Amino acid sequence: MAEATSDVACLVSKRTSEIRPEPHLIPDTSSTTSTDDEPQVDVSVVIPVFNCERYLEETVGSVRAQDIGEGRYEIIAVDDGSTDGSLETLHRLANGESDLRVFSIPNSGSAAAPRNQGVDKAHGRYIFFLDADDKLAPDTLRKTVTTADETGSGVVLCKMGEFGAGKRAGNVPSAAFGATKFAVDFVESRASSTLGALKLFRSSIIKEHNVRFPLGFVVGEDQAFTMQAYLHSPHVSILADKVYYWARGRGDGTNVTSTGQPPRKHLKRILTLIRTIVDNTEPGELRDRLLRRPIIGSSGVTSVFGKKMLPAHDRLEREAMLKEFRDLVTPLWNPPIRDHGLPVSQILVDLAIRNDLDEIETVSQLLLEKKPLPLTFDSDRNQFVYVPDTGASIGDLRIKPEATLETISSVGRSLKIRGEIGIPGVEVASDSAQLIFRHRKLGTKVVFKLDVSRTYSRSFGVRARFTSIVDLTKFNDSGVWEAIIKASWSSVVLRQPFGELRSNALETCPILVGDPTEAIAFFTRNETLAVDIGPTENHLDPVTSSEIQIIDNFQVGRSAVLVLNGPCEHLDSASIRANGTAKEKPAKLFIHSTTHASIVASRSLTKRQGWALRLTDKEGNVVTLPSIGVSR
Repeated sequence: MAEATSDVACLVSKRTSEIRPEPHLIPDTSSTTSTDDEPQVDVSVVIPVFNCERYLEETVGSVRAQDIGEGRYEIIAVDDGSTDGSLETLHRLANGESDLRVFSIPNSGSAAAPRNQGVDKAHGRYIFFLDADDKLAPDTLRKTVTTADETGSGVVLCKMGEFGAGKRAGNVPSAAFGATKFAVDFVESRASSTLGALKLFRSSIIKEHNVRFPLGFVVGEDQAFTMQAYLHSPHVSILADKVYYWARGRGDGTNVTSTGQPPRKHLKRILTLIRTIVDNTEPGELRDRLLRRPIIGSSGVTSVFGKKMLPAHDRLEREAMLKEFRDLVTPLWNPPIRDHGLPVSQILVDLAIRNDLDEIETVSQLLLEKKPLPLTFDSDRNQFVYVPDTGASIGDLRIKPEATLETISSVGRSLKIRGEIGIPGVEVASDSAQLIFRHRKLGTKVVFKLDVSRTYSRSFGVRARFTSIVDLTKFNDSGVWEAIIKASWSSVVLRQPFGELRSNALETCPILVGDPTEAIAFFTRNETLAVDIGPTENHLDPVTSSEIQIIDNFQVGRSAVLVLNGPCEHLDSASIRANGTAKEKPAKLFIHSTTHASIVASRSLTKRQGWALRLTDKEGNVVTLPSIGVSR
């Protein structure tokens, strides 16, 4: 997918589609008296600007609000030929201030040129790239600079978050930000999963190795830049303890990733990244691992020869694209790269290596029609293969079954699970299947055989429906057990974590089993189904006083009945306390549905001027509801 942090927030859809060569820098001396021989500062914040007039004050203000200390930073704003009042706003913000230098260049069509100009003009020991509609937390520059100084890292990544009324065209990166890490390898730490430029870079690395943003395309121009910086850094550091960089969600279609780009531009992007990797590495494991992304990854070959190719390019253009891709990728294509791709990517690259454009067009048409690629079982090779119109079949595919969770419910001390399983493009149902729960720490397993005799056929292939009663008394060890589907087609046996694919109507809130609770079924961070026997962890989100409300209050004899509305299904007990007293008196709790409950308490308590209702859920989370606004 497109790298979220490569979203140049100030490039709008009205931009010219023709990317021009990098323009000559035109300094705007009316708003700065700075010269290139000024003393070096700690960090230069480079902001490319295009038609972001309404956001600039907040963005620049977030830099000026940094706690790094006066004189330790500079702001370099490069206007890329804005047609609104962005340049005038920058003049005003820089007037009488020494921390902001403003430059203007003719419109270049992407953030690459203004960022490159910002790099050339930077005085800082470090460079931090900030988009013109985003903002920084007050301690971002101090924390990233201190981290770089203390660790010697060439790049410091900081956790990103979203703000604003709209939704960003792409998600902010998350894979690398599970924990804060200092002086780590950029591949092993998963920093390589985020190739956006919204980070801190050591200036000496950028300038000594002439690391610059490549020109000529809009989306992904920062991927090659960041990859080259990674490869010349001794190590990187990752700050994940909080959000340091706030990326604005606009939702108005003016983000660059909203505009998209044709497959020919994606080809240029991935070929540029491939060349950057090859030029800065030796043949071997590291190179192969890095090449997986631009060749076989989700934003690799399928972005070029996938569903958008046929509508966007004629036959001559497709032939030229295939030649460019084939010439560069053929000598690099090997099993360590191929084995990590999904079948459609494996098939497309294999066909490109064969120079089979006709079959690539067939695959592209199937993807355009949202149809799976047809797969056939080859009994001689004991595997599923793709059979093109001409040439040998394509095998050694990374086949994954699609196991969908339809419903899950609690029945006594068991879970009732319904689902279906199949392989996209395969017209044969599985011979047998099992639902396996594996203990996360001990590795022990509990196995439930599935009846897969009920099948149905659709355009995506054959599916087998199943129902399983998971008896939780068979789980002898407390702790988390994760669900796996194991299924066989003839002699092919496939396994897949279960629960990631699920019905849109399925509720994902935890399911409590037993009273008191003996187990909780829940979805892990990886979105797979698991069961916590014991339970040994907390899984319920604490209810807040704004989510649950007292919507009615009436009297029955000497008792008062309080009617609740909100997330009530996991409430376990209730008590009531009069204001000014420390003693709480128990109240009776009745759960009517997932969203309604009632409390029966002493009428004498609720008649007082002030009281508070205390609710506790089955994991001990507590919410207190005051009597304010409740009629008596």
